[in-house]
Amino acid sequence: MTTLAALEKGHEFPPASFDLSEQWVEAYVASVEDKAIAALGGGFVPPMAVAALAIRALLEHASLPPGTLHAGQELAFTAPVRRGETLTVAARIASRGERAGWVLMGVELRVTRDGAVVMTGRATLSFPVAAGAAV
Repeated sequence: MTTLAALEKGHEFPPASFDLSEQWVEAYVASVEDKAIAALGGGFVPPMAVAALAIRALLEHASLPPGTLHAGQELAFTAPVRRGETLTVAARIASRGERAGWVLMGVELRVTRDGAVVMTGRATLSFPVAAGAAV
């Protein structure tokens, strides 16, 4: 498996599908210990659970280089998602620059359900330039 350090600006990840199984959502809700999530009811999935699984699906195609920092993220959720649904994430490296020995990379995400967008976002990561040299 390659790391993000080996990828250039414009790289498009292959679309990856993931299931929001009842068991996974229950484990997520239990792990975050947020009582407000239970109030959603109706079988809805917490938005951040969608983001977590989308990012996990991407990391199956490219791992994080040693020393990676998650510098920020912007997410927009455009439709509710229910337990048991299958979603697809597509992503591309929107920006990549180097400064003072560090790479700053922006990854754009788009999550869909049957072609309809349910989440968009951008994650900003930084890692030492040297992490890319070992690849």
